[in-house]
Amino acid sequence: MSNKPIPKPTPETANFWSGCAAGELRLQHCTSCGHVQYPPRKLCSGCFSQDVEWRRASGHGKIRSWSVVIAPGAPGFEAEVPFISALIALDEGPTMLSVLRECAAADVEFEQPVEVIFEQRGEQYVPYFKPASTT
Repeated sequence: MSNKPIPKPTPETANFWSGCAAGELRLQHCTSCGHVQYPPRKLCSGCFSQDVEWRRASGHGKIRSWSVVIAPGAPGFEAEVPFISALIALDEGPTMLSVLRECAAADVEFEQPVEVIFEQRGEQYVPYFKPASTT
């Protein structure tokens, strides 16, 4: 049994977490200005409109930066180290900090295409990324 913290949905993040449980990465889209945002907010971070709606994202992006983490930054992650922490530029525009799976540190490349995967943690499903399939 892992003692990793389990994400707790808030009113602003509930649709994000229910999407993860359904195997979907969901992002907020502003219907006023077209801005796509992550993390979720009550207002559009582009124009401050309240007209934001949830849409399924492609789940694809590219690595913009990464670091190999060799010491756990929080209790519960001791068994995870070392791991690759990566900034993912999602195809829809926002950047997401996540963990890269199924890839050795020596094989990570700038602009490498990646795709989302989900891992269960308690009652929640957490998004991670792996190198995109070439098929």
